[in-house]
Amino acid sequence: MNNIQKIIASSALVAFVNSSWATEVEEKTLLNNLAYGQLIELNQYSSGQQKGLMLRLFETPARDETCGLETGATCKNNHLITVATFDELPEVQVHTLQAKGEFVKADWVVPKTPETTVDQAELVLTFREYHRFATRANPKLPKKVFQINLKITQHDIEEITPAK
Repeated sequence: MNNIQKIIASSALVAFVNSSWATEVEEKTLLNNLAYGQLIELNQYSSGQQKGLMLRLFETPARDETCGLETGATCKNNHLITVATFDELPEVQVHTLQAKGEFVKADWVVPKTPETTVDQAELVLTFREYHRFATRANPKLPKKVFQINLKITQHDIEEITPAK
């Protein structure tokens, strides 16, 4: 991603958080995503399928007191998702996902009726528990892959973790 795209994405994230429609996001999470978060355009997945919302996922290492250089423990990633409608004055929201790990892929669920594509989306996101480089460096780390379901409307994000 070039620098202009990063600046635009960062500006959009700030606009999302400052808008009246945005969900509360911790300042530390916002700053980490602006400083060194990886931007993942979720609309690029499941090409050929009509998208009713613009979805972006920001991924940053979850550096806290339980992981990092001081503890020697491997950090997982935190995720922030932004949602915008395609309206002239887009409605926007920001949501911190509960899922921690490395993003692998997104699959858009095909809606049952064409009317359900307007300002809504359903996705299945796949994650690795630990980053693939961490599991290569430390073979004792579990190589667990898991999925979450997201049901998204212009006003709400529902995160569902399937039963194990």
